[in-house]
Amino acid sequence: MIMKRNYKFLIPAAMVALTTACPADDTTPGDDEIGSASETGTTGDGDGDPTATEETGSGTGETGDTTDTTSTDTTSTDTTSTDTTSTDTTDTTGTDSGTDTTTGGGSPLDDIPPEEWEPVPNPDGVPSPLPGVYDDQGVADPAASFRALIGLDPVDRAGLADFVDEVSDPSSAIFNEYMTLDELLANHAPSEYDFTLLQAWLEFEGFSVNYLATNRMLIQFTGTVQQFNDAFQTTLHVCLRKNPQQGNPPIPVYCTPDPMSLPIFVADRSPGIVTADQLAEVGMLANEGGNIVVAPPGNATAGSRLTPARVAQAYDVDDLYAAGYDGSGQKVGVIYGAAIHYKWEQTFWQSFGIVRSNPEVHNLMEPPVTRYVESQLDNAWSGALAPGADMVGYAGPDSRNTSMVFVFNEALALAPGDDVWVLTDSFAHREDSEPLVVRNQYNDSALFGAALGLTVIAASGDSGNPDTPSSSQYVTAAGGTRLTWSGAVVVNETAWNESGSGLTKSFDIPFWQVPVAGGLGNKRVVVDVSAAADPASPYWVYYNSQWLLYGGTSFASPVWAGVIAVVNDYRVSNGLPRVGYMNPTLYLDAGVQATFRDITSGATQDFSAGPGWDVPTGWGTPHAFAFAQALPN
Repeated sequence: MIMKRNYKFLIPAAMVALTTACPADDTTPGDDEIGSASETGTTGDGDGDPTATEETGSGTGETGDTTDTTSTDTTSTDTTSTDTTSTDTTDTTGTDSGTDTTTGGGSPLDDIPPEEWEPVPNPDGVPSPLPGVYDDQGVADPAASFRALIGLDPVDRAGLADFVDEVSDPSSAIFNEYMTLDELLANHAPSEYDFTLLQAWLEFEGFSVNYLATNRMLIQFTGTVQQFNDAFQTTLHVCLRKNPQQGNPPIPVYCTPDPMSLPIFVADRSPGIVTADQLAEVGMLANEGGNIVVAPPGNATAGSRLTPARVAQAYDVDDLYAAGYDGSGQKVGVIYGAAIHYKWEQTFWQSFGIVRSNPEVHNLMEPPVTRYVESQLDNAWSGALAPGADMVGYAGPDSRNTSMVFVFNEALALAPGDDVWVLTDSFAHREDSEPLVVRNQYNDSALFGAALGLTVIAASGDSGNPDTPSSSQYVTAAGGTRLTWSGAVVVNETAWNESGSGLTKSFDIPFWQVPVAGGLGNKRVVVDVSAAADPASPYWVYYNSQWLLYGGTSFASPVWAGVIAVVNDYRVSNGLPRVGYMNPTLYLDAGVQATFRDITSGATQDFSAGPGWDVPTGWGTPHAFAFAQALPN
């Protein structure tokens, strides 16, 4: 079902009146967050929706290269299930964002001395033209519209990072004594004054302020390209970015060859402009037609094809089920762009014998008008591995950076109030394709999540190189393996050669990773854990009313989220603390490490698997019941 949130946000009339039908740009060329090969040998790269139908809306999927490896006819059966309504609604009531160019009437801008209005160069998160990646098409139309995010600096970030190091260290006296959201906002969020001041400045420049982050770290605003150029002393261009959906035209995105400037009083409070994108597509999301179909795919377990039961067996989650733990009383948060199709979700679950309710979906920005296979599979598989847990979706309108950066940040702030303690995000980006400001924003949001005791898991990517947000030390990076079956038995598990992994570009190595990865350099290394991802051991997905097979670390992350929800059920039921921010425990507790299936063979282009922790697979894949019992108390 769809849950309304009473945000004090305004969707400007310009957004309602304009329609932009451009696909989004959340991946780089060759970076396929959903795998690019299959055991059937049939490939068809896509960026979300393998084929458009009348039920997917007017947009295209935007989530990385996908591989449609097979489809199987099914027999339609009318069934009765939980509510499958898919009419997305968002309450966007709020106050008008004025465009008055005076600072009268008690504006906080009146407190700023003239010398602090001087512009100074400032970093930004808008990509620069790069031949073959961002191909410059020239200056953007000054009358065109944009949406953007500006960030605000956390208060005493170093102190917060020190707290997280201590509270997550199993040997610490305050282990697992995380902050409440109120404590975090009071001590480390940007001040209410600074938050109001930057809103006032944006409105003074003529922009519309539309969405405000709960933790006060982000402000979303819109206007014209000319207003953007004037305010930030830059020139937006349009670049064409290769479309990860094979055969489709390149994606137009905003870029700039020029640096940006901010007034001194803004630069002192902000890391800069985090994103700038074309407007979200507007229109109506197509209604769900047809019926729930309860009919598993033919040859569902042929070869190494993965069903929910097979994955649960491979990782010993079925032992927890047998002991009475299935995620009941827990909630799984799923971070994604666009919308999901509830009847397709129920078809997937019920066809594999899973009876569960639909997700509660919080649309945090503009209402989505399309659906993505990425969003569909993230919900399907996290819900399948934790059949007793409730699902909570945190959705943006699409998968462009303005949407996904805001939604990631907002989901982590809202999760504790929603009683959500584990979240998954498979909308990964190649780390080397994203400006540092974008990477840092994800990292700061994840730091806030760790301070709250959230388990945040993200796909590590499918290019053999690190992605973001999994490059953050405050996110558990889920890499990929190949899981080989013979009949009903797992006979081998090896590193997948495209498991997104390696030394990150952005962040120093955390203290807890030094003993195993310090010899590789002074940067954070991914991955931390793994699950099946190689398209040679593909997962079933029901999408566009057909059964399809896919691979990629987009599955590893929701699988792990489902596992953690079931583990939390076990622990809470036995009077033990939830998993929480688990990265330090993974690296510092030998008893926890011993509960993993150690992946010792296979390699990426740069690193090989081996005994103990390794770069492509981290600590390996879980023996879930043993993991639940071994975690420190």
